[in-house]
Amino acid sequence: MTTRTATDVGHDFTAAWHAALDDLELEVDRAEALLHALHSPAGAADPVPPGGWTPPAIGAPLPESLRERAELLLERQLSVAGRLSTAMTASRKHQDVVGRLVEREPRPMYVDARL
Repeated sequence: MTTRTATDVGHDFTAAWHAALDDLELEVDRAEALLHALHSPAGAADPVPPGGWTPPAIGAPLPESLRERAELLLERQLSVAGRLSTAMTASRKHQDVVGRLVEREPRPMYVDARL
């Protein structure tokens, strides 16, 4: 039987936090690729859509050694969230304008003055 020390357990939690931050970074990368594709020529490849991230069940707080990485990741997330919100608003406005331009019924092009 192997006895685990507190250091071993701490390394497990640190590894779990590394993996959780890796997953979050992948989701931010995907969201950034989506934003990039929105502003690329029509021939650009479709990005992989962000997946459904599930918060990890880690039984320890974020280690201090990972704090800076987590803070930088949070800044990226907030930046992407703001840009996505702006893109969605612009898209909604564009759809509204296009919806007004599309005629439901044909309208007369001229008036016959002889009547």
